[in-house]
Amino acid sequence: MLIIRLEPDSPPMFTLKTPQEEGYVIGRSDESSDFQPDIDLAGYGAREMGVSRRHIAVVRFQGNPHILDLGSVNGTFLNGKRLLPDTPYSLSTTNYLRLGTLQLIVEQASD
Repeated sequence: MLIIRLEPDSPPMFTLKTPQEEGYVIGRSDESSDFQPDIDLAGYGAREMGVSRRHIAVVRFQGNPHILDLGSVNGTFLNGKRLLPDTPYSLSTTNYLRLGTLQLIVEQASD
């Protein structure tokens, strides 16, 4: 399971099963587009914080959960390091993720 929070020890915003074949797109919905991400951060001020409609994907790569930046305009940072687009990055037990300026914590828990 992957748990997404705004702050340590805060209630989970989203809880996801670890991706198997299909992954999850995380981004924001927008009234000018029909695209709906799997995980919609629009209700968390995502547009104002620079989150793209299709910002990142959470996928299974080499048997483990990874994230990849989907060419976002304002970038993705994992544990302080800027990610290259379309490159899988492994998730550890606790991950500090920044999409644009929106800070998230992604934790792995057993399924």
